[in-house]
Amino acid sequence: MASKPTDDLESLAAAAASFPLLVYDHGEQPDNSQMVFSVADGSMRTFQVPELRNYRCLETPSGLVLMVDPASLQSSLWNPQTGQKIPLPAMHKPLPERCQCLLSDTISSPDCLVLVSDLKQPQLLFCKVRGGSAWISQSYDLGLYELPGSYSAPEKKRVIGNMAAVQGKFYFFKARDVIGVLSFAHSPEPQLEEIATFDAPLPTIESDAPLFVTMMFLLESCQELFLVCLFLLGPSFERIEDFGAYRMDFSKQQWCKVTDIGHRAFLLGPRNFATSCCAIEPGLKRGCVYYSYEILGILDLLDGTCHIAGPTQDIPVLSRETFWMVPVLR
Repeated sequence: MASKPTDDLESLAAAAASFPLLVYDHGEQPDNSQMVFSVADGSMRTFQVPELRNYRCLETPSGLVLMVDPASLQSSLWNPQTGQKIPLPAMHKPLPERCQCLLSDTISSPDCLVLVSDLKQPQLLFCKVRGGSAWISQSYDLGLYELPGSYSAPEKKRVIGNMAAVQGKFYFFKARDVIGVLSFAHSPEPQLEEIATFDAPLPTIESDAPLFVTMMFLLESCQELFLVCLFLLGPSFERIEDFGAYRMDFSKQQWCKVTDIGHRAFLLGPRNFATSCCAIEPGLKRGCVYYSYEILGILDLLDGTCHIAGPTQDIPVLSRETFWMVPVLR
């Protein structure tokens, strides 16, 4: 049974020992509460977290959360496990309605950047975590979407919709079988350099079933670039025909399938969120992919099985998509 909501941040810090957590944000007045589900032990608790109630928050694969005050546009990075906040410059305008946030490196790196990618417009927003004087907005040009046949809808500019940060660089899909690379100069403020690309054919599967869609997630794990593919038979995540994890071999510029990712687990979520964390300490199952969309499922890379993990109780209507709180990388 869920616990009584509380404004005590220490209660969330205590729950942080069970990270990673799935957060269900209701945004309902007057209590404006969040239900937190522990993947490791299956427990569900309810909190009123001030940061989630009073700020626009974007989770990152590195565990820190970007917080923006909707009134002053003052921003900071918040560590949900400790409550510590790293101040950032104030923004010039509100965050995009739908966006993705990543850090370029570990927080201890002197050149670490926080990057916000607009998922609707070809626009990036970034600043240095340490010593940055301002947020910098920069557009990019990946060309236009290829429209089928005589389809007469207005042409749309391509946007980066799937990205991972590895050792200071950001990798994304420029086209189906083309990887793009964003790198930044630091002289003295960060500046986007020319976008590089290389060909890397995407994995496919052999199946007689008509596949409805392939879901793809880029992520970093142990300073390497990985790709997770979910091959779906329909619009529901309950019908997964096949799945796989792949490591980028930069020397050959190709994806190599892996079935053993060591003592790690991969976590997937809405807005192309994907990250890797140690599976031992939080009690996760090693070598598995945990995905949270309409349901929470677990894909075992070692034996190829998948099953639904919960939560089993009904979840009230949410004010935003479910999101992960994961252990913070140092």
